[in-house]
Amino acid sequence: MDLELVKREVAALVGPGAPGLAVGVYADGKALLTTAQGMACVEFGVPVDAHTRFDIASVSKQFTAACVMLLARDGRLSLDDDIRKHIPDLALTVPVTLRQCLQHTGGLPEWYTLQAFTGTPFTALTEERLLDEVRGIRHTAFPPGTDFSYSNTGYVLAAVVVRTVSGSSLAEFARERIFGPLGMDDTLFRDDTTLPLPRLAYGYGNADGEPKRADTLESAVGDGGVVTSVADLAPWFGFLADGRVLGDDLRRQLLEPTVLADGTALRYASGIYHTPMAGSAGYGHAGGVPGYLSNLLYLPEAGFGVAVLSNQTAVDPVRLSERLARALLGEVPGALFEPAETVDPAVEVPAGHWHDPVGDAFLTLEAAENGRVRLDRSGDVTEFALAKDGRWYGLGDADGLWLERRDGELALDSGLGARRPIVYRPCQAPGTEPMPGGAYHSEELDVRVTVRDGVLRAGRELRLPVEPAPAGVWQAGPFTLRPDGDDLLISGGGLRRMRFTGEPGGDLRG
Repeated sequence: MDLELVKREVAALVGPGAPGLAVGVYADGKALLTTAQGMACVEFGVPVDAHTRFDIASVSKQFTAACVMLLARDGRLSLDDDIRKHIPDLALTVPVTLRQCLQHTGGLPEWYTLQAFTGTPFTALTEERLLDEVRGIRHTAFPPGTDFSYSNTGYVLAAVVVRTVSGSSLAEFARERIFGPLGMDDTLFRDDTTLPLPRLAYGYGNADGEPKRADTLESAVGDGGVVTSVADLAPWFGFLADGRVLGDDLRRQLLEPTVLADGTALRYASGIYHTPMAGSAGYGHAGGVPGYLSNLLYLPEAGFGVAVLSNQTAVDPVRLSERLARALLGEVPGALFEPAETVDPAVEVPAGHWHDPVGDAFLTLEAAENGRVRLDRSGDVTEFALAKDGRWYGLGDADGLWLERRDGELALDSGLGARRPIVYRPCQAPGTEPMPGGAYHSEELDVRVTVRDGVLRAGRELRLPVEPAPAGVWQAGPFTLRPDGDDLLISGGGLRRMRFTGEPGGDLRG
């Protein structure tokens, strides 16, 4: 195992004075290597080291899931409990179980998207305030247990359940039952972002060049909120290897794949993806919030893991951790797919407009050079190359995605397999008429939105231009707007046709 290669790779990624990066390689619950580059604080020139703490965002989910499972092992709850048993003032009209919250199969709308409509400042988002944001939700996006839709909301509710059942906050419970026993003394759920935290790296956004400050602001945790260092993660990798300290029953339950109601097995477990690599098993999870990106990856058959933590956004930790893992396995770097040497003229390029009737999303494809297609999803344009297996594989930012024709339909998927492929059908081109004005109200969110002069408005800050889109709908940023009689259905960002009721006399044209 060439650990010097890891040092060279990390050193080459971060320039002098730039925000930083820390990498750990682990085996048997110990760190074989920790290496770091760049600054924890650019302003004062403080370098990153093995003990610098980073916000690891959604990587935190596996720790939240473990806390819930420990309470289940204690007999204080069941993973099949209706969430309303422990949070009775939720307005949900159908049962959503704790297991479905942890596996993203409950159909719960994404709270980040709801916050965009309510306008509640992130600095005000404590656990109680965030619970207020979702308490009024009545309808799920699909019957719980029948589909997968990644939603941070379920994990915030899981944190509330931990407090309700145990009498301790998630931070306190995790410290007592997970971090303390494992000896992870520098790891914690940061549920009060106003308090100074020693050795915490400042967050920066630098994907476009010059770094700009971008720090975590919300104090609600569960979906994220863990801060840790590459030095402190070694015991957790030991637990992922064999269940040491916390129990192999907990490890196996945490890694148990999701199975939908129709028997479809997915690669998502509870806060952890199953990510096969080089024909071998693997599991891990990525995380990202403004200013911080991270990824944890463990390969049980090879017996080692890799963690990449950063306080910047110019380096992709998922690709880096996978590249490092493959190199440590002795693989020669190469293409992820084999492109077609020549493009068969009989291969039909799926140009045109395509609509996803489930998520009410759409995309547009047009032919590009050398058998490629150019894909436009709400203004996000990427290219796909035709491979010998007949699929088109994503290039650049679309790396890891693939397209495939299926009996007149088009499937879009990734190698993760955490959900079914998205299936698109041919649809009409965008119209030319502007969207009629109107005013609408969501009883679930107690939020008013308007469409006026070609702009969608909500709260103090949400202002998005509205444009015609394929399939007879309109587009406003990441959202699809579909008039339904006097009402408006909004999809996108974790919402599926959320209904906003038209207000009488709410026509705002002109």
